[in-house]
Amino acid sequence: MARHERVGKPAYAAVSTRITGIQVARARLREIAVVRVDERGGVVDEWSAVLHPDGAWIALADVAATLRQRLSQMAIVTHNGRLGIEVLRAELAHLGWQLPAFAQLTTIDASYHYLPNLVHRRLSDCCTAAGVPFEGGGIPPNSSPVNEARAVAGLLSRFVQSVGGVPDLAELLQVTLRAWVYPWPEAPSRVADAPRPWPGRRGPGILTTLAGQPLADAIAAVADVHTHGYLALIAETLHDGRLTPQTAAGLADAEPLYRLTPEAASDIRRRFFDALVHQAIEADRYHLEARQELWRVADTLGCPRDAVIEPIVEATPVEFPKLDDETGTKKPTDGRSVATPAQMRAWAIANGFDVEGYIRLPWSIVRAFEEAHAEPVDRTARPVERDQPAPGRALHDQSVPTAPRAAQDPGLRPDPRPREAGTQPVLRPAHRRDREPDPDDGVPQLEFDRLETPPIGNPLV
Repeated sequence: MARHERVGKPAYAAVSTRITGIQVARARLREIAVVRVDERGGVVDEWSAVLHPDGAWIALADVAATLRQRLSQMAIVTHNGRLGIEVLRAELAHLGWQLPAFAQLTTIDASYHYLPNLVHRRLSDCCTAAGVPFEGGGIPPNSSPVNEARAVAGLLSRFVQSVGGVPDLAELLQVTLRAWVYPWPEAPSRVADAPRPWPGRRGPGILTTLAGQPLADAIAAVADVHTHGYLALIAETLHDGRLTPQTAAGLADAEPLYRLTPEAASDIRRRFFDALVHQAIEADRYHLEARQELWRVADTLGCPRDAVIEPIVEATPVEFPKLDDETGTKKPTDGRSVATPAQMRAWAIANGFDVEGYIRLPWSIVRAFEEAHAEPVDRTARPVERDQPAPGRALHDQSVPTAPRAAQDPGLRPDPRPREAGTQPVLRPAHRRDREPDPDDGVPQLEFDRLETPPIGNPLV
């Protein structure tokens, strides 16, 4: 983008990066985009590169001097890219560059000053609130580092111009002074280290049902201005597959970047995870696949797996099979006998509820079942049905000879035990096989003691 003649000298560099991992010492810089902005918010120019040590891509060593020209004495502004900037520093240090401390600012932190009422603070959320166009909407693969850098530059411009009449943020003005004091060196000060291996293709992420909006909701529930950036990094890296149980140790590299102690970082991760679990319960999204996903997230964030099972057991008011947390540990369930789980499940399916994949019925379905019945139906003690007299006929019509009561009611039979002469026979309930078929016998029943995972297809069969 050519520099406009009315634009002043660049003071800020809006930067967006793509890196291969979350461990600073091992991650590599894959892409970088820089959009420079003057002190009044006008865009000066932009530049980007796709980096790779060989092949058709550009090697970082070939553009290091260009990066020095673009970033030296610039206030580096990212949305939440402290980790990417630290990987850039490590990559240049590997090439022999001794760089001064970077003067950095993140728009996610500044949004608390300029956009205080936001619930979600992703780059797309901030741009929407500030009226800044964002090509691609921030959703991979439509969003690229160039689009993100342009969005950060537009957001920065709105902040510099005091969006909504909000007073200037002192840090936004002071960061340019700190950047001017420490220029970059003209060239590397030592020989580059030996080449490092380029990481292979990253595998799939661990999230499916929890990706996207639920992560942002959990962040909004527990984060503040000091922890929002760290949790946003966790959500982003969980979503794109960089953060997994195998790479979770790299979170220790990110904690100092957000001025968090290990204890504070562990506490906010646990609170974030608890919020995820409770949101899954409230949304009735804790079937088998969702529970397995929550267990993987728990392993990644260093949270116990009991943090998944215990809230689910407490939130579900119906007796269901024991839950297995994939380690063989069985969790007991509470008791309730107003209706069998299979009957509730059959009623839910007949009325259009989605229960596939659930071992325990969601509380909302249980509540709907009970609201559909005037009183809870106790299926464990079925009343004996008796023949009712025809309309207009007396209850005891002596003019019509009657058969013995046991012959009229198949649900009763005479007591075979000896009795005294002259006494009436004692009628006792007949055995189940002596009665007519019960109408509830056709309700599909689940063998709950053996149900560790839901059956394939309809869980009723």
